[in-house]
Order: sequence, then C-alpha cells, then structure tokens
Amino acid sequence: MKKTTLLLAATMLSFALPACSGKSDEPSAAVETKTLPIIDIVATHAVVLDISVAKLTFVPNSVAPWLGRIILLDDDGHLYSTDIEGRDPKPIGTGKYIDIFGLAREAAPGVFLAINTDNNIEAFIEADNDGNFSPMVYSGETVKARAFCAQKQPAESQISFLTSYGEYMTLGLNISDNHLSQEILSARPNPRKPNVCKFGFPAISLGSRDFAIQKGDISSLFISYSPPMRPNQKLPVLESYRANINNGLSVRGLEHVKFIATTQSNYGGGAYADGVLALVDRDESRIVFISLSYAERKLSEAANPPKSTPQ
Repeated sequence: MKKTTLLLAATMLSFALPACSGKSDEPSAAVETKTLPIIDIVATHAVVLDISVAKLTFVPNSVAPWLGRIILLDDDGHLYSTDIEGRDPKPIGTGKYIDIFGLAREAAPGVFLAINTDNNIEAFIEADNDGNFSPMVYSGETVKARAFCAQKQPAESQISFLTSYGEYMTLGLNISDNHLSQEILSARPNPRKPNVCKFGFPAISLGSRDFAIQKGDISSLFISYSPPMRPNQKLPVLESYRANINNGLSVRGLEHVKFIATTQSNYGGGAYADGVLALVDRDESRIVFISLSYAERKLSEAANPPKSTPQ
C-alpha cells in the first residue's frame, strides 16, 4: 500500500499578516516521528498527467464551481491549465516562470499571477469556458518578485510575496476587464522568521484554530497549529501526530510529496464543496486530491479525541 507520512505539530503561528521566510522546505519544529500516534487519511481522487508538475495553484469559478481551473507549472517553467479531473492540459503563454498564484473572483473570469524568470509579475485571465487563458495588460510600479506567500483565505485583491532583493511586499490589485493594475501597500525587510511566510504551504481553518501545511523532508508533510494557551502558560504545548495517506477505493496514495497546495473554494460540490488539498507526487506525474472537509475532520478527531467513559 502506497502512502505518505504527514507530521502534525503544534506551534505558535500568526496569520493576521503573513510575511516571508527564506527557508521554504523546513518544518518549524523537530519531532521524533517513530513514536507518534498515527492518523489514517484516505486519498479521495488522483489524476495522472503527461506533465511533470513542479507547482500548482487554484483558480476557482464562483458561478459554476465544476469549471474551476487548476494552473500547473512544469519542471521546465511552462504553464498549463487543467481541471480537477486532469483533462486536456492547455499551454499558457510562451515564456518561462518560477512561481504562480491564483486569485478568487466573484462572478468574473478567473485570473492568476506568475513570476517570470526575470522576476517580473505577469497576469493571465480566463479567455473562455474551455480553460484557455490570455495575457492581461499589467500596470503599476515595477517590482522584482522571487516567490508568492500563501494566504489563509482565497486572495481576491491583495497578495504578498518576497522580492528578489530581500523585502516582504504586499500589493493591492485592481482588475478591470483585461487590465490589472497594482500598487504597493507595504514593503519591509524580510524578517526571516519561521512560520511567517509560506511558499505554497497553505493555511486552513479548523474550528477556532488555523493549521499551516508545510513540506518536511522528501517524504513528509508538516502540519502545525496553535492550540489555545492555558492560564499562566508561557510556551505552547507540542502535540504531534503522524498521518498516513492511504489508498482509496480506486485511488493510490503516494510515498513522496513534491508540492502541496490547497483552496477553501468550492471545486464542483460534493466532496470538494468546502475545498481541496492537492499533493503533487514526487515519483510520478500525478496529483493526489483530498477533500478538505474530510482532512479537517480527521485533524479535528486527532486534536480532540473522545473522552473515555469511566467503567
């Protein structure tokens, strides 16, 4: 049975204003994995592609959720558009890129941003219902970007990223027809603190707590959250778990995770009405999807085990 290991550890986090860290693939706390309790999570769905996916981002459709797109960045820096079934990936643009970030818009064509190899941000807008995207007119003060920061909620008109010259920057976006203009809302030196900016590591809500999903080593994910502090408690209490992504009825799990992405947007109703967690397989050209509501439920069960009844 193929599966991958997820590490869950509690740590203090703040998502009020994400900032960027220069270390993107390191968990925020070391945990001993061999003795951790295990959570079993079953893969919901998977697709096999002819593209070797390096990163992905979501461009949801608020009017017709089943038409939501998934934007892929391959290992060579090329862009493609597909859907949650992995159907007919369509090439986008002619250049090469290093990062991508999808926006969530209400009753409007989908838009995503991409950082090209010259560290400039470009914008693309959905051109039809078949998943094709066209370049947008992009205006505003020139910025040099290195990587987008993941945000807790689907981003509509504001993004954060790390610049190529070491700043954490937030942009305000205004979209009108085929034109996107941006303005710098804030810029400050990158504090390089762990757990402050996530490069593609999504944050999800679970009740009153926020979970941040990170990549650990080549075969693990690292999920951290901050439980409520008790009176007189000076430091957070580490609560760690290990979770296995197991085979579903007709879906294989995966052993090594290459990239992680998630969205809280509706992606077609049913299992994905409350969002999707996507895991890019490092060993094969495939993506494993997990219902976000199901993943949150499993995390909640682990964090809040039922109290035993005295005999």
